[in-house]
Amino acid sequence: MRYTDNIYGEFELPGVIEDLIKTQVFQRLKKIHQGGAVFLADPGINHTRFEHAIGVMLLIRKLGGRIEEQIAGLLHDISHTAFSHLIDYVLDIEGEDYHEKRYAEVLKDAELNAVLHHYQMDSATFTDVEKFKLLEYPLPSLSADRIDYTLRDMFQIGKISLDEISWFIRGLDTVDNRIVLKSETYARWFQAQYNDLTTGYFESRQNITIHIIMKEIVKDCLEKGIIEEKDFFGDDFYLIDKINRQFDLKQRIAAMSARGQQHKQLHTKKRMVDPEILVRGSILKLSEVH
Repeated sequence: MRYTDNIYGEFELPGVIEDLIKTQVFQRLKKIHQGGAVFLADPGINHTRFEHAIGVMLLIRKLGGRIEEQIAGLLHDISHTAFSHLIDYVLDIEGEDYHEKRYAEVLKDAELNAVLHHYQMDSATFTDVEKFKLLEYPLPSLSADRIDYTLRDMFQIGKISLDEISWFIRGLDTVDNRIVLKSETYARWFQAQYNDLTTGYFESRQNITIHIIMKEIVKDCLEKGIIEEKDFFGDDFYLIDKINRQFDLKQRIAAMSARGQQHKQLHTKKRMVDPEILVRGSILKLSEVH
């Protein structure tokens, strides 16, 4: 299977990866937007969890990760619900980890397990994503997941170029199966992009406002029985369609936007990175480099 990623280029994917991508549980990610509800305010920000999940897998592959870690990267977001983290805001889940709590259950998907069984693999191998250190490594260090969503989001909103991404990828290295950078220059560049992503995009007035509006609409729909929590296990368009059967969602969003939401706050997860760097054979955090 040939796959072209819009930031990493074209790749030939092995059979197990191809067959996992073709499962319904993975194809569903095509209809779950990476940025949650922000596409309702800005249709140009329309990249999906599908693209991100494949991107994480490709990045792990570029870094020499074994096939099991590539699969873990591919599957790590299959439990995301409609509108990504919107359900965390609706249910006031401070850690934004609703999808993580569902992950083990979603991994039991029959079609997914049939594919893994065909390739002599067990879904239990992938239950604990934290054992795959290229994929997930605690903040403030780097991980393939963290790197991909930063590069992908920043590219999608027009803040960085493909040339910058290619340059940065050349600055990645691995030590003890975790991601480090080859110089302070790469570390400072990525830290700047990550900070810009969190403050200029995640915490932008546009992003915060549309999620405040959708939080209120969805909470009201849940309370009135228009939707149920399990409807989030579908996708963005399934949830929109179910709401639209009762009222026009776009009109409701427009009306609430017109009234203004500046006085309302949305509690989002706080993030920061302090990349690790190879300095004369030693690994130092950027904050430790003088």
